Amino acid sequence: MRTNVRDIIAPHFWNVFNSKKTNQIYKGGRNSTKSSYIAIKIVYNCLNEENCSVVALRNHKIDLRKSVYKEIKRACKRLGLMEGIDYKATVAPMEIQFNNGNTIYFAGGDDFEAVKGTIDEDKLIKIVWFEELTGFKDEETVEQIKATFTRGNNNWFMALYSFNPPKNKFDWVNKWVESKQKIKDYLIHHSDYRTVNQEWVGKIAIQEAENLKQNDEKRYNWIYLGMVIGLEGLIYNPDLIEYVYEDYVEKNKIKIIYIDFAIDSGHQTSATAVGCYGLGNDGYWYLLDTYYYSPHEKVIKKAPSELTKDIFNFEITLIKRYKAVMDKETIDSAEGALRNQFFKDYGRRLHPVDKGKNKEELIDYSQDFLAKRKFRVLDNSNNQIFKKENENYMWVKDSIEKGKPTPDKTEKAFLSSERYYNTYTKDYAYSYGDHTQDNFQYWIKDNLQKLGLKF
Repeated sequence: MRTNVRDIIAPHFWNVFNSKKTNQIYKGGRNSTKSSYIAIKIVYNCLNEENCSVVALRNHKIDLRKSVYKEIKRACKRLGLMEGIDYKATVAPMEIQFNNGNTIYFAGGDDFEAVKGTIDEDKLIKIVWFEELTGFKDEETVEQIKATFTRGNNNWFMALYSFNPPKNKFDWVNKWVESKQKIKDYLIHHSDYRTVNQEWVGKIAIQEAENLKQNDEKRYNWIYLGMVIGLEGLIYNPDLIEYVYEDYVEKNKIKIIYIDFAIDSGHQTSATAVGCYGLGNDGYWYLLDTYYYSPHEKVIKKAPSELTKDIFNFEITLIKRYKAVMDKETIDSAEGALRNQFFKDYGRRLHPVDKGKNKEELIDYSQDFLAKRKFRVLDNSNNQIFKKENENYMWVKDSIEKGKPTPDKTEKAFLSSERYYNTYTKDYAYSYGDHTQDNFQYWIKDNLQKLGLKF
């Protein structure tokens, strides 16, 4: 069956499909179909060029099967090929071999040397695809991998790079692209979802994009248009959080369907902060109350057994008050002592959150959640610490310029006029940091699906 390539790639790729430039950078926003386009371009060349084999890479080998391998097989199907007849696909080793002998090899940046040893020395590697370029360490790493596979080519060779631009202009990928702007051997292409066939993107995805545009246009520009929006000092946009009076839930007869608790523990060195998050039958999530104990400037500090008793009583109080069931208790995965103590005392296992690759990933998820404008904070005395820490949650300036954004975790003193008292600890806190922001992020990361952030 003959397939017209124009029918299966987005119009913004039509004029670059046949390009053989040595370096081709494809950047853009979510749902721009750049990965699908590259996979089709690769398979097309494997079918129509002699001695044309390919290496498709992700930074980590573990990510290959669900990304580039799956995308290449999908491209084969779109081009009318049948597995077992027109090509053979294996996973050990992970390869796709066409009837003409051309082969697509799959490698992780962390094991590309091993893959190099399995490649038939009589086959030229004509294309190398770096998918999710932002996952690779730096330009030097990428150049080293590329140099490994360019050997023996005399007429043409293509290195294809695909990624969503990081929002930080100082990230190495953004600086690398900027440095290649005027080099003739580089094709730099930018795309977004707006010129893609709407049936390919889907109504739900388009609506999600439009909702984000209305709620947080700056974040929309980054995620969906692929624009480098930069990082400012403040991490969260406070305007995306709605503060409501403390008995708002009761007075508006809102039923709390279920409750989650999220814990950032500190013990002897920093504060232990527990957030109580509830889903209302109005579709909003509420920060109902906060437990906050700071050992700072205290000679005698609470032991883990005292903290677990406090936390347990805090949970029981909120469950009874709102007559709601508890769904999940989340805690930092690095915290073992408090988890063990809680299980020993109450026979319940706190759920350790998978914090992911880095802090910026946690923050991204929480920014996505806030952009939905479905989060309210009860403006009670205990939740004042959340408001204080949220409005002072900043990036360390030098970390942004170095391309590795890091939140400022410095403990800051309260002004004498704004001392914070927590009714559950029956104690004052004399400093604040990022503890409520941490438990907020843990809660979100541990509940992505029910918060509508993962499908």
